[in-house]
Amino acid sequence: MVAICCLFAVVLPDSTCNICQDNNVKCVNETHFSFCSNGVSPDQLIGCPDGQVCTTMGRICMPQGAPAACTEVDCPACDGLSPFVCTSRTTFQTCNGNELGDQIIKCKDNTFCSMKSGKYCVDRCVALSLQPTFECDREA
Repeated sequence: MVAICCLFAVVLPDSTCNICQDNNVKCVNETHFSFCSNGVSPDQLIGCPDGQVCTTMGRICMPQGAPAACTEVDCPACDGLSPFVCTSRTTFQTCNGNELGDQIIKCKDNTFCSMKSGKYCVDRCVALSLQPTFECDREA
C-alpha cells in the first residue's frame, strides 16, 4: 500500500491538462479526454463513465480516488464589467461587481455556456469555435 501511495505522488506533479500523455490521450479536465492521434479530431471529447476520472495510466478512466491527470480548472471570475460568468460547461452565474451572485442559471439540454458568443448558451460547435476548450470546463 505504501508503494502505491508513493507512485501516485510521483505521477501527480508531472500531469497537466491538455498535454498528450504516454497513454495517447490528453485529459482536458478531471472527467473528459481526447485522443492524441492524427486520425481522430482533436476537438472530439470523450467523457469517462460516471464516478471515474481521466488518468495517465494504461486504463484511461479509473474510479474516483485514482490520481486524476488533470485537476486544474480555469474558470472566469467576475470582473466588475460582465453581468454573468460561466461556472461550468452548462451553467452560468450572475455577478454583483467582482463577486458571484446567488442566482445560478442552467443552459438548455445540449447547449454549453459561452459568454464570448454573446448568447450565454450555444451548441458545442459554436462554443469550441470561439476557443479550444469551454470557458469553464468542469461538471455542473
